[in-house]
Amino acid sequence: MGCAVYARFSTDKQDILSIETQLMMCRREIERRGWEEVDCYTDTAQSGATMHRPGMQAMLAAVASGRIDIVFADAMDRLSRSQADIATLHERLRFRGGQIVTCKEGVVTSLHIGMVGTMNAEQLKAVSEKTRDALVKRHQLGKNPGGVAYGYETRIELDGNGERIRGLQQISPSEAAIVNRIFEAFAAGVSPRQIVWSLNADGVAPPRSGKRDRMVKLKGPAWSPNTLTGNAARGTGILNNQLYIGRRPYLKQTYRKNPDTGRRRAFTTKADQRAERLELPELRIVSDALWQAVKDRQAMLAVGARSQGGVKGALPFHEQQRPRYLLTGKMTCGECGASYAKCGKTRFGCQGAAKKGPTYCGNRLTIRQDELDERVLSGLSDRMLQDDILAIFLDEYEAETRRLANAEILAQADPAMDLADVRRQLSTIKAAILKGVDASIFASGNSSIFRIAKVNLSGWPRPALPAKMCRC
Repeated sequence: MGCAVYARFSTDKQDILSIETQLMMCRREIERRGWEEVDCYTDTAQSGATMHRPGMQAMLAAVASGRIDIVFADAMDRLSRSQADIATLHERLRFRGGQIVTCKEGVVTSLHIGMVGTMNAEQLKAVSEKTRDALVKRHQLGKNPGGVAYGYETRIELDGNGERIRGLQQISPSEAAIVNRIFEAFAAGVSPRQIVWSLNADGVAPPRSGKRDRMVKLKGPAWSPNTLTGNAARGTGILNNQLYIGRRPYLKQTYRKNPDTGRRRAFTTKADQRAERLELPELRIVSDALWQAVKDRQAMLAVGARSQGGVKGALPFHEQQRPRYLLTGKMTCGECGASYAKCGKTRFGCQGAAKKGPTYCGNRLTIRQDELDERVLSGLSDRMLQDDILAIFLDEYEAETRRLANAEILAQADPAMDLADVRRQLSTIKAAILKGVDASIFASGNSSIFRIAKVNLSGWPRPALPAKMCRC
């Protein structure tokens, strides 16, 4: 039986040897059971709250292809901490005659899905709440509960035991000068795009981005207009960070994962659920007058957008997106590697050149959507539909289809033969009992019929029912 091993740990702060430990324990149990390992999938520093993990997605594809009969893991929470996701995986395997087995729970049944799955989901929720409460407590003590904002740096101080006191920060003079430069330029009427182009032209290093898992760019990081503007309602972006005037609000926004994509979405927290705002005058960078000038210009721009028929703010930010197109997210600039996206009603252009300036990317070429469609589709028909390429594809498709069909036949053959053998032995036993043979000799468990029954109960796929017994 084909067995796939899966291992995972949650964050990059955990020991990478955790994966090796899980694999060692799983393989030891697989060897004891006499199964064969055909695949191994791992996810490092990946949350179990979603199934959108590279290793998990590859394993799901293998399950769909029929290569895997058993998914083996150290525990159910390694596969997923979501009750819905673990139930879906269980149903997919059961549909194909497979099963989930773990070192801790054994063969996973519907009872495990209901009870252990609920416990894992509740544990994930409890850890989230405890972490949030601890960060709120740190915020109330006047310490930094999150990352270090642009314009500040970590301050190193030791307590009486020589341990570093966490959550302390101080102003970074060089970055504070850039913050004041941004505020003064915006208050003077300069657009965020022009400010960003100027910063990139001067070689000013941008804030470190948290999106390190994105597509690899051909050029290094650079400022973008969204770094400045952010979202005013949630208080994100340099122009909306109240810490620059010595105020630190907390829990301005909360994150929830989209079950369809596995990505986090930010939502504005209700006013009565936010933590108390602290006054920290020692961290002030921007004067009150300059801050108010920026707020006045933002309000003026918002009024101007509404007067032109805009509905800004009528929908949540994550829903204010352009409709997706056939090639959305699949086009990149050949010069800088940035995304090629809509730059007009019907045209696509390099976002690196448009948002980060000519010093970042000099590619100002755009293309109409209809011309782009024609180029892509004609390329597919001219190059991908050539006879030699089609012949290779058809050969591979036929070989894979034949392999899957043979694997399914072989998977059904052994249980069917065992079932026939069991029925023959049952007939023999009935005949022996009717002739007066003591029935106790069959209760010892040594008979081959009991051995076969035990093997079947240990997780072999049940044979398919005849067509006349199937319910439609």
